[in-house]
Amino acid sequence: MDRSVRVTDKQSTQNYNDNNRKKLFKLFILTSIYRLANAWMIRTQFDPDEYWQTLEPAYCLAFSNETTTSQLPLHPQQKYGCALTWEWTRRKISLSPAKTQDISSFQKVIQSAQTAIELALHGPVRSYVSILPTYWYYLGCRSIFQWAALDDNGSNAGNRQQSYTTNLVAYTKQFVLQKSTYLISKGPVFLHAVTVAVPTDLSVWIIASRLERLAMYHNHHDIILHWWQSWASWALIFTITSWFNGYALIRTYANSMETMFLMVGVALLGPELFGDASVVRDRQCRHRIQARIAFFIGGLSACVRFTSLAAWIPIGIIIVLREHTTAKQKLGTLFGLCAVNGLLGVVLGCCVDRWVYGFWAVPFLGNFHFNVVLGLGSLYGTHPMLWYIYAGIPAICGIALPMFLWEVLRLLTKTYPRTNDAEGTRSRLTIFLIIASYTILHSFSEHKEFRFLLPVLPLMFILAGHAMVQLLGGMSVYQSKLILVVLCLLNYPHLIYLGAIHQRGPLSVNAYLASIMNNEAQKDNSNNQFSVHYLMGCHSAPAYSHLHLTDVIVDVNYLDCSPECRSNEDITCESDAFSNDPYEFVQSTYVNTLDGECVLEESIDTPSCTNIQRNIPSKQIPSFVVIMRDDASKIEGLLTDKWNATRVASVRHSVASISWHEETHNDVLSFLSLIDIHFEHIDIYSTV
Repeated sequence: MDRSVRVTDKQSTQNYNDNNRKKLFKLFILTSIYRLANAWMIRTQFDPDEYWQTLEPAYCLAFSNETTTSQLPLHPQQKYGCALTWEWTRRKISLSPAKTQDISSFQKVIQSAQTAIELALHGPVRSYVSILPTYWYYLGCRSIFQWAALDDNGSNAGNRQQSYTTNLVAYTKQFVLQKSTYLISKGPVFLHAVTVAVPTDLSVWIIASRLERLAMYHNHHDIILHWWQSWASWALIFTITSWFNGYALIRTYANSMETMFLMVGVALLGPELFGDASVVRDRQCRHRIQARIAFFIGGLSACVRFTSLAAWIPIGIIIVLREHTTAKQKLGTLFGLCAVNGLLGVVLGCCVDRWVYGFWAVPFLGNFHFNVVLGLGSLYGTHPMLWYIYAGIPAICGIALPMFLWEVLRLLTKTYPRTNDAEGTRSRLTIFLIIASYTILHSFSEHKEFRFLLPVLPLMFILAGHAMVQLLGGMSVYQSKLILVVLCLLNYPHLIYLGAIHQRGPLSVNAYLASIMNNEAQKDNSNNQFSVHYLMGCHSAPAYSHLHLTDVIVDVNYLDCSPECRSNEDITCESDAFSNDPYEFVQSTYVNTLDGECVLEESIDTPSCTNIQRNIPSKQIPSFVVIMRDDASKIEGLLTDKWNATRVASVRHSVASISWHEETHNDVLSFLSLIDIHFEHIDIYSTV
C-alpha cells in the first residue's frame, strides 16, 4: 500500500522548507552522536599523516617553546617539546641577492616577485589552515590545564554549599590533570567527528534532497516520501554505514578537511551547479552569497591540498556552461564568481601561514613543486596509473560499488525508464563528471593512496543512493530494513577490525609510556624528565601529542627518512640504516662515534644528514626504547647487557598470520581452540 502524502502546489515549497529544517536539526543530533561513537571506537593508526600533519604541528604551536614566531611572552604551558616533519621545515638554503642597481622600479618589482615565487616553490608544503580547529582546541586545553594547576588553598569554604562547590572544583581539576594525555591525543578526533564528518554527512543529505526535489518538480508532482522511498535517505545511509568513511573521515587528515570543504561547497552551489530554476530566477543579485561562500571555501581547500583544484575547476566550468547567458556574462561568472572568491580564500590561507611561519609562505606552491615539478612524491610509494580504477574505488566504495557502477552505466548509456527526467540526468551526470575529473587527474600522480579519493567518496554515495531507490521500486518497509541490516553487516566487520585491532600498537604503546612516566614522576617529584626513542620505521608512532603529561618533560627521538636522504643515493636514511643492520646502527649511534663528514649538495633545499654521517657525539641512552619485536631480538643482548635495559611491556600491533591451533602461547590468540591468530608485537625497554 502506497502511503505517500500529496500536498497542494501552494503549500509545497513552504512545507518542504519547514520539514527540511526540522529533519536537518534531527539529523545533526543523530549523526553527531553516531560520529562521536565512531571516533571513540577508533583505537588504531591508519597513516602517520593523521598525527604528524595535524596534531604534532598544532601541539608545537600551543605547547612548545621551540617554534613560536610571536613576540609575545610564552604561556606558562609552553614548555614541552616539538616534532615537525620536513613538510613544515622545508626551506630554500640560500638565495643570491639580486642586483638592484641601475634598474627601474618596475624591474625591481619583477625581481621581488620572482624571488617570492622562488622561495614559495622551495618552501613549506603544508598549510596551517587545516590544523586551525585542532590548534584552537589545544589553546582551550592549555588554558584549562593552567587553571587546573592553580592552587586553591587560599579559598575557605564558609558553608556547606561552598564546600560542595570547592570539592567539585577540586575534583574537576584533578580529573583534567589526570586525563590530560587523553584530552590532547583523542580530543581532536572527537572535534573532527563533529566539525568535519558530520557536515560532510549532512551535505550528502542536502545535495540528494535537492536533486530529489528537482526530479519531482520536473515531473510535475510533489510527494512527501517515507525514508525507504527517499533518495536522500539512502545516500545518507550509504555514507553513514561506509566502512571507509568510518575508518578515515573522522581522523585528523587534511584529506578529511578537503572532503568537508568540497561537500559543503557543492551543497551551497546547488542552484548554480544543478540548475534549480526556481531559485535562480528569483534571485535579485547576479550571484547568490552562498555561491560566493562556496568558492571562498574552495580557495581555502586549495591551500589545504592543491589537488582539490581537480574538483573545483571542473565545478566552475560546469556552472559557466550551464548558464544560458551571453559570452560576456559567462566570463563574468567565471571570474567574478569563481576566480575572485576562490582567490580571496587563497589570500586568507596565505595570511594564516604568514602569521604562523613568520614569512610569506605559499604551501600549495611548495607542494606543487615537490610532487609535480620534482616528482618526489614517488619516494613514498608508487602504483600503476589505473590503480584508482581497479583497486582504489572498489575498495573504498565497498558494498555500494554495484549501485554506483549501475548508476554510472545508466548515465553513460542513457538507459532510463522515463524520458522526462533530462534535467535530473544532467544533474547526476554533473556529479559523475566531478568524480571522474578528480580521479583521472589524481591518476597521473605515481604516488597513490586510498585516502586521496576520500573527497569524492560521498559523491559516489549520492549516485549509489539514486540507484538504490530505483532498484527498490515498490519494496515494503520491512524489505528495506532488511537491506539496511545487510549493509551494516557487510560494512561494520571491516570497520571494527581496522578501527580496533589492525595497527593499534603505536597508540597503545604511547598510552602505556604516558602512564609509566606519570607513575615514575609521582614517586619522585625530581624525576620528571624522560626520553623516548622510537627505533622503528620513521613516524611509525605519534610523538608529543600522545605523550603530554602535566609537569613532565619528554624528549622524543625518531629515525629520519626525509626526502633529502631518500632521493640521494650517497646518503643513507637512519630508518634504512637501522633496518639493514639494527645491531650496528645502535652500537655506532649510541655507543661509539664514527668519524666522518656530511657532504651536502647545493641542489638540496634543506640539509639533512643521518647521525651516522655526522661528526657529532653519540646519542645519550634514552629512558625508554620502542622497537618491533623482530628487531628487538637482534639487539636484545646489547640492550640488556650494555644498557641495563629491561623489557617492561609488549604490545600487540597487527595480525601477522593465522594458523590451525597447535599449542597455547602467551603471544597467540586462540579462537575456539581451532585457529591461532599470531600478532606482530612492539616491545618497550626501560632504562629507568
